[in-house]
Amino acid sequence: MNYVTLGKFRLERGLALMLILFAASLPFVTPRVAASDEIEYFSYLPSILLDGDLNFRNQYEYFCKLNPTDCVKSRFQETFLDLKTPTGLQINFGPMGTAVLWLPFYLLAHGFALAAQNLNPAFVANGVSQPYIFAVSVGSVFWGWLGIYLAYRIARNYFDEALALGSALTILFATNAVYYMYVAPAFSHAASLFASALFVYVWWRTRATRARGKLGHWFALGASGGLMTMVREQEGVLFVIPLVEGVALAYHVWRREKTRADLARWLMGAATMAAGAFLTFLPQLMVYRVLNGNFLPARNVTDKFTWNGNHILDILFSNFHGLFTWTPIILFAVLGLFLLWRKDKLLAAAFLAALAAEIYLLGSFSTWFGGAAFGMRRFINCTVLFVVGLAAFADALQTRVPRPILAGAGIFLIVWNLFFIIQFVTGMVPRQQPVDMLEMARNQLFGVPPRLLEIAQRFLTNRGSFYKQ
Repeated sequence: MNYVTLGKFRLERGLALMLILFAASLPFVTPRVAASDEIEYFSYLPSILLDGDLNFRNQYEYFCKLNPTDCVKSRFQETFLDLKTPTGLQINFGPMGTAVLWLPFYLLAHGFALAAQNLNPAFVANGVSQPYIFAVSVGSVFWGWLGIYLAYRIARNYFDEALALGSALTILFATNAVYYMYVAPAFSHAASLFASALFVYVWWRTRATRARGKLGHWFALGASGGLMTMVREQEGVLFVIPLVEGVALAYHVWRREKTRADLARWLMGAATMAAGAFLTFLPQLMVYRVLNGNFLPARNVTDKFTWNGNHILDILFSNFHGLFTWTPIILFAVLGLFLLWRKDKLLAAAFLAALAAEIYLLGSFSTWFGGAAFGMRRFINCTVLFVVGLAAFADALQTRVPRPILAGAGIFLIVWNLFFIIQFVTGMVPRQQPVDMLEMARNQLFGVPPRLLEIAQRFLTNRGSFYKQ
């Protein structure tokens, strides 16, 4: 492990570089809460901390008044103000985990706002104004970078520093992860990136100690999984990873390569993991109970899901936000997961099983395209898998392809993604309809480059004009 010295601190080189990039990139964050999802996630904080309830009506009305035309046009008023839950409250489809991760940043903003209010009574610490929105936006960037670092740490264990670090940064900047960290940070996806990476990292880091029956590490794994599921319920599918571990152990017991005592320890650990997950997820169950009258998500969410997987090909290959069509780097990362078998068979099997489960789950939603999304946003929780997979793919190629060419290909895909984001936010391609990929490619080559100076000036002076949900 290579280290650098920053003042009095001695840091791993990869971490030091990421800290520098995190700090340097903060001016590029777009602090905004406008889309319905963003409002839902954000509203938990002022409602619980300042109002002491789960009645989101005043928060929803505040954001509606900021842009009344969009409030009606986007059907926000119809869905979130005119309708009520079975318990008579305003609807909130979003779970509370993102707000939990934003909490430290929100509290710092509230402290700043209270101090400003004492100095100038005209300034009101209302819990929903721009300082709070800026704080949670920075929080999303922080958690996103921390998730990228955890993914890098796993990849670094199997591959050299340059490959692991290059893969982590390429996956960040050549996918929609960068969009949901910097352009739309008030969505849940940056928090999702971190929470899923944390769960996978804890699972990977504690494999040996959990096999010896260390129940505290099993509980920590469950707690991280509970947090992950509280951020986005779909992320619970990543519990497939420890399940694959258990199936592999049972196979080795059947072949008499492991003992029944080993399997008994694993089962005890799995029960402890379940307890940790349940206790961590318990606050979300209480929120469901208050809002919906039962311990389940809103019917509007569950009714969108079927078990038929009808849209699996759509979520992968459609020009309507398809995973591989919008973010081609992911195809190489998925191929790399198969190549990972050479390094760690259990890791490869667990990651591939988790990805297959995600594909099936997301392909079973009637809203598989994800609304006005940039790319297949619901796969951002698989970023940790993609980082390791891309590192494995690059490692296999480097014996035949010089590293400068690999680096050049990564840079090309990053620029391609950033140009695609420019098209998306400036309206050069539709947001809620399939995209003509040939037209998009022409724009990449001939439409975006001539406008770069104009777009840069607009970004600096009128950033809010870019993206309208």
